[in-house]
Amino acid sequence: MQNIFVTDSFIFPYAYKFPGQASSERILFVTRENIVMLWIRRIFVVVVAVIVALLGNWLGSLIQYYLGEAVAVPIIFISFAIAILIGVGGWWWVSILWKKSLVIVTTQRLTKFIYTTPFNRHNLSLPLDMIVDTGSYTKGLLQALLRLGTFTARSSASSSGAATDDPERINKKYFYIENVAVAEDLQHYISKLLNVFRHHSDKLETFRPFLPYLKGDARKKFMEQYPEYWS
Repeated sequence: MQNIFVTDSFIFPYAYKFPGQASSERILFVTRENIVMLWIRRIFVVVVAVIVALLGNWLGSLIQYYLGEAVAVPIIFISFAIAILIGVGGWWWVSILWKKSLVIVTTQRLTKFIYTTPFNRHNLSLPLDMIVDTGSYTKGLLQALLRLGTFTARSSASSSGAATDDPERINKKYFYIENVAVAEDLQHYISKLLNVFRHHSDKLETFRPFLPYLKGDARKKFMEQYPEYWS
């Protein structure tokens, strides 16, 4: 079975495995941040590398004027080497973090793996029975311009008691899926999933997986092709 953290794209059937997955737990949806966020980070890396190269060239020219070519050339060479290192290394770094960082919806929970380095990650999970409510919205100008959204699920673990402005407690209260193009559709789907989980748990194993771009006739044909699923 293919490693879920290196899979290029996720297609139905979601026949993947992830760390900590229970034997009875079925994946209903898996995704990453929208790829446009990856390209924004890549462009930023390239811009930084170009700036370093230009600054190194400018500094080398200045030193050449005062101290001669023998001193300037090594400095220009080093600056270009640093720029290449930043460009290549940074491109690889942001690409790996994007590819390995996942959000997974299963028949038991919402879970996400966030890679802070290519070698280190943390895992956050919210069981379905602890979700109080869900929401979706566009956050900030960038998401509005890129037509992306944020899905959020509120946890019952922090839903009671006095209100707080403590960022740490607020972060524990909400489960976020950010920068995805299907935030609103995902909210509707998870609302249906929660209803099945709470009131029709015996039908959960045959509940339709989330196929965000399957609508209209395409969705009808899917349901005909896979009659074992319902929604």
